[in-house]
Amino acid sequence: MKKIALRGSVVLPGEILKGGIVVLEDETISRVLSSQEELSTEDVLLFDYGAHYITPGLVDIHLHGALGNDVMDARVEGLEAIAGHQVRCGVTGFVPTTLAAPLPSILAAVVTVKAAQKLPLSSEILGIYLEGPFLNLKKRGAHNPAFIKEATSGEIDSLLEATRGLKVIMTLAPEVGNNLSFVPELKERGAVISIGHSEATYEQAIASFEKGISHSTHLYNAMSGFQPREPGVIGAVLDFDKVSAELIADGVHVHPASLRIAIRQKGVGKICLITDAMNAAGLGDGHFSVGGLDVVVKDGQARLKENGALAGSVLTLNRAVKNIIQWAGVSVNQAVNMASLFPARVLGFQDKIGSILPCKQANLAIFDQEFGVIDTIVRGRSVLRGKFGL
Repeated sequence: MKKIALRGSVVLPGEILKGGIVVLEDETISRVLSSQEELSTEDVLLFDYGAHYITPGLVDIHLHGALGNDVMDARVEGLEAIAGHQVRCGVTGFVPTTLAAPLPSILAAVVTVKAAQKLPLSSEILGIYLEGPFLNLKKRGAHNPAFIKEATSGEIDSLLEATRGLKVIMTLAPEVGNNLSFVPELKERGAVISIGHSEATYEQAIASFEKGISHSTHLYNAMSGFQPREPGVIGAVLDFDKVSAELIADGVHVHPASLRIAIRQKGVGKICLITDAMNAAGLGDGHFSVGGLDVVVKDGQARLKENGALAGSVLTLNRAVKNIIQWAGVSVNQAVNMASLFPARVLGFQDKIGSILPCKQANLAIFDQEFGVIDTIVRGRSVLRGKFGL
């Protein structure tokens, strides 16, 4: 079988190889060559993308839905449709995300995610993100208040048992009830625990980090704000080096200045670009339902009908990459890292995906200079074009 070689502006973690070449063998990256290195064309099919970017496939670790489908619908067909939307955005792996709901509904979503993960989806399922129900009611955002509660040992055990075999990210408000007491067990079982939808004080947040919380759910949104004498969760996340932070770079959830502040304070290596996209993503304006609550999408903003609170986004991850370059002045490779390598690192999958290196999985995206998608390659297979654009 012939190897596939792709030539273009190859985006590596620390540099861009203009005229570089990525050689794929079956499902794996076998070689990465600079423009000065020669490629033996024997048994190699070369596809030249000119000045287009060849990047690692993007990784969205926080995604609720798309094209009218919600992870909480607990439908394999819905997850297939979401995966199809993701691959058209250059995303080769994503983490389906739940909402606050009755435990049986969350467990049904888990079962469906496990079933869908076994299928050859166009974009791969990398785990599950349990965002709720163990949140602070005062910082509920768009979560249904009827289902927000403090954690109990029985529910934690049920979720851990149901998600066995899946990589798990779980959002907790550590100041609520006994939520903090479950962090060591969750960490021991391999879960990534994320602070979010929280009204914790700075001291409470720092204490939770020292217990094992290592991530933060959509920094700035649905968490206690920064004040001179009470820095809150925002201040704690910005001040604690070991905690990674999600950012929604849509210009709606977070002001560009706040994006810049977070990147300067945390460093790009601790920032993950996410979409937090809801079921309206890819559909335009209209009326939708999320977690039993009415949502209106207008002019690219999704808000609860009852109070105008933001209800996720309709952002795509390739657009987030373009935005962060424009608004924060980061380099192309830094922006791509924030949407690929660093999310993969949060999941513990950085040795398999997230960057273009030999022996890694051949998950790639081809973008034009404006980060419009030309093609997406999953495990060495061109998903959008079928023949690498020819």
